[in-house]
Amino acid sequence: MERVKVINLITIVGVAFLALVPKMESMPVRVPTEPRPLCASQFALANYACARLPFTRGLPPSRPSPPDDGDDDDDDDGDDHDVLSQRQGHRHGLGHEYEYEHEHEHGHRHHRHHHTDQEEDCCRWVKQVDSQCVCEFLLRLPPFLVRPVHEYKVTLGDFCNATYYCGGPI
Repeated sequence: MERVKVINLITIVGVAFLALVPKMESMPVRVPTEPRPLCASQFALANYACARLPFTRGLPPSRPSPPDDGDDDDDDDGDDHDVLSQRQGHRHGLGHEYEYEHEHEHGHRHHRHHHTDQEEDCCRWVKQVDSQCVCEFLLRLPPFLVRPVHEYKVTLGDFCNATYYCGGPI
């Protein structure tokens, strides 16, 4: 009787071993990978920060002016260029040029636009977006726009530039 119990025990252990070993060996070995950036939250933060900026339209590109054939004012006295130079003199008079040169002689810097907190937040969050996120997002572009090695530049007005580098197809 003891012999039967030992044989049953060996049989159960053998069957269990044969049933579990192939399943354990067929499991893929997990290679530790570095954590992926949280792209959706990065895009959401940048979008939220930049959505608060006021919308300003850019000036459309100017068309080239037609060539000047000389005398267009029809006053027949030939002084059309004098009228033009007087107009320019009023726009860019000596007083303005003198102030400009005088201030620059003393090393003063001119800031035409003071950046607001909203612009700084937008720029900061746009620059924080990981290049891998941008590259994966841009893979949805048509194939002829996806290059092996490239960089994408984002320019926000005159206050921010961000560059994203993509190595190759991901």
